[in-house]
Amino acid sequence: MSSGEKIPARAVAAAAMSMALTLGGAVLPAQRAPALEQAPISMGTTKGIGYGRLVLRNATIISGRGSPGTNRAMPPEGPVDIVIEGGRIADILLADPVNVASAGGESFRPTGDRVIDVKGMYVIPGLVEMHAHLPGDRGELGSRGHEYAFRLYLGHGVTAVRDAGSGAGMKFLAEQRRLSSLNQVVAPRLVLCQRWPLPLRSWKDGNTAAKARTMVRMFKEIGADCIKISKSPGQYPDVLEAAVDEGKKLGLHTMVDLKVSETDARVASNAGVRSIEHFYGFPEAGLTGTQSFPPDYNYWDESDRFRWAGKLWKEGDQHPEKIVELLDLLVKNGTNWNPTLAAYEDNRDLFRGRTLPFRETLFHPSQVDKLPDSTQHGSYHRDWKLSDELNWREFYQIWFKYLKLFHDKGGLLTAGSDVADAGGIFMIRELELLQEAGLHPLDIIKAATTNAYQTLGWTDHCGVRVGCIADLAVVNGNPLDNFKVMYGRGYGYYGILSKAERERRGGVAWTIKDGIVFDAQALLREAEWYVQQERTRLSRPGADTGNRHDQ
Repeated sequence: MSSGEKIPARAVAAAAMSMALTLGGAVLPAQRAPALEQAPISMGTTKGIGYGRLVLRNATIISGRGSPGTNRAMPPEGPVDIVIEGGRIADILLADPVNVASAGGESFRPTGDRVIDVKGMYVIPGLVEMHAHLPGDRGELGSRGHEYAFRLYLGHGVTAVRDAGSGAGMKFLAEQRRLSSLNQVVAPRLVLCQRWPLPLRSWKDGNTAAKARTMVRMFKEIGADCIKISKSPGQYPDVLEAAVDEGKKLGLHTMVDLKVSETDARVASNAGVRSIEHFYGFPEAGLTGTQSFPPDYNYWDESDRFRWAGKLWKEGDQHPEKIVELLDLLVKNGTNWNPTLAAYEDNRDLFRGRTLPFRETLFHPSQVDKLPDSTQHGSYHRDWKLSDELNWREFYQIWFKYLKLFHDKGGLLTAGSDVADAGGIFMIRELELLQEAGLHPLDIIKAATTNAYQTLGWTDHCGVRVGCIADLAVVNGNPLDNFKVMYGRGYGYYGILSKAERERRGGVAWTIKDGIVFDAQALLREAEWYVQQERTRLSRPGADTGNRHDQ
């Protein structure tokens, strides 16, 4: 049985809610199952189900749409009934008392093969994780690490993931992309960027403009959707321009992680790069010379790199007018800024990152209580100090200021976590951090959905609107009031409610991809099961922990 079969009812064992799905056409409430049925379940139990005609009744919608040419988002509307047919939104009907009465009463409400009453819930477009590093079937997340990761994403309302290059390999992920597109596996949509220099590890293969073009053609041949240029010869301005130009000819967009390189955000934007990741290349616009590196600084020592990066925005902010000029250029060129705020947050509060409550049940055990390791990317906190945290706290405040200004100027802002091992969870954290930067929650949902669709060139993905592809998340609560309600398994209520009570509150109730309905919380219960299995496996003497995939 495939993971996206179109059948009139759903067979998920042991859950009362799932058994109720056999009532074809009945109005099914979307409440959680009783506490006794909230235990982890075997991975592979939950299937996505498609219906000839699906109705979401009594929804409040946040469309993710806005006034063309602006960053002005549309406010919530409801209650409405959303009709989904053939993987698209076929109709949206007003269901408020005035319109129901004028239409002839409740008997005129739409029906279908399945009707889900989502009263009190908010329906938003499916979130897009714009910077991921997906695991494969090897490595320290175990042989089913990719299935675990897919469930964390879908379980948090993420219907599409742009992979920025990982150790999973293009061949493996391309097959997962194919199966996902056919809804034959439980997985979000996958957009695969081949990373340079990974996996070749040979910079000489692309260290000139001519070689870069050859390399990009090879990326196309092996199935890449896009190009990811990291610290490599691709950050020489002339080589970058050649790679971007060749990519455009082949229909591949380019995303860049500029690091400390000759190419800054101005050069990248003018070269036609589609999206710029992180913060590199932005504060440098305000420098009148070189950043004040110490004499013994070494970029490839990550402790040096991130310690001194914490001072970069403060130095650049001495000439804010130059940074504003850069932002204006990006707006003019239509360049996307994808900041990945969640990826660096440990730098401003290491204790917080090491004590997050969902580490107990949803984090893979290989990532819990992990000590710094100079052989692994991103594991550089071996002598992290309060002074470093204070620098990074100031760093974030300045970063927030310019992100908000970029947005206010009409810039194309998106959301991505760049947290490889628990991406779905940290995608929600990314939304919280964008709100801390000063963006309105409506604008944040637009950034994380339709702005991402625009960046990816997906014209049929257009938010909650008639005719658009039905990629949706049904949130059990109001995300505009509190993004924490989107944390799965009720973690938005951690420290407020008991475990049994919070598991019935908040979270994404249903994730819909291509009109296929997934029980989001059941998927997260499967992730919990896998974490338990992996904990047992890794506790055995001589267990193979695998190799960490690059990020």
